[in-house]
Amino acid sequence: MNSIYEEIPANEAYSLQNPGGVIFLCTRGSVPEGALRESRYNFAPLAWCTPYEYDPISKILLVCDTSHKTFRDIQENSEFAIALPSFDMRDLIEQAGSVSGFAVDKFAHFSVQYFESKSIDVRIPSGVVGWMECTLERIVIEGTSGIVFGAVKQAFAEPDAWARRLHYVNDETWYKPGERL
Repeated sequence: MNSIYEEIPANEAYSLQNPGGVIFLCTRGSVPEGALRESRYNFAPLAWCTPYEYDPISKILLVCDTSHKTFRDIQENSEFAIALPSFDMRDLIEQAGSVSGFAVDKFAHFSVQYFESKSIDVRIPSGVVGWMECTLERIVIEGTSGIVFGAVKQAFAEPDAWARRLHYVNDETWYKPGERL
């Protein structure tokens, strides 16, 4: 074996293939009984999201923990948005991932400016470089992971969105896309 290779622990091997384009999974769902309002908007950072079809429309799959609020919201409402944060939003990505949507309204808790999506009832954090509004096609549960399949209804992006996205491999490794070839 060539000595330049280092062994990667089996539980970290996913990082070799993870494309890591961070997304905000944006949802709306119910709140606990006795709350002042009937629903709450939520968003959470994820890095496991990929297209799986493009004709006649784009279809996306993402993987999230079945115990998370965003997953429960998708089960409840069958719609979600995938927003594409820029690398300028790294602090918000880390903040949003540090608290549960069950416990707090992240938009209020972190004073996040937002705008309404166009075809579904979710909020999109301001400053993203693009977003896709999706309807749920199906969910496959494997262990504690929910594999969510969605069909894109509408999508919007800045012309240079591909160059401004932030990518995540693990807690110590973040990167920006390279040059266009």
